[in-house]
Amino acid sequence: MGEASEQPRIYLQNPDVVIREVDEEGALLFNPDTNHIRVVNRTGLFLWNLCQKGSDLSAMVAGLKETFDQVPEAEAPAQVEAYLADLLQGGFLGQEGAPVPPQGQEVKAP
Repeated sequence: MGEASEQPRIYLQNPDVVIREVDEEGALLFNPDTNHIRVVNRTGLFLWNLCQKGSDLSAMVAGLKETFDQVPEAEAPAQVEAYLADLLQGGFLGQEGAPVPPQGQEVKAP
């Protein structure tokens, strides 16, 4: 019997998070459950919007490369993954089929 392949993680916006777009260059995310705020730039806002209906890491990296100039080929996946991990820890995002992570723990972005 073959091994089951691991399904890609699907990242979803927390529906309780309030977003305030400051301008086309960024936005503020507010999580009322944790009282945390994240300031996101244009790239972060782009990734956030991809998570509205759910997206996986590879689709997000591909979307970045299609939309933005000079996306670093080798570093992009790790940088996007670190950004998503920060939003997960802050309760701004969730993962399809995953339990909700503990709230209130502050994680510094790399």
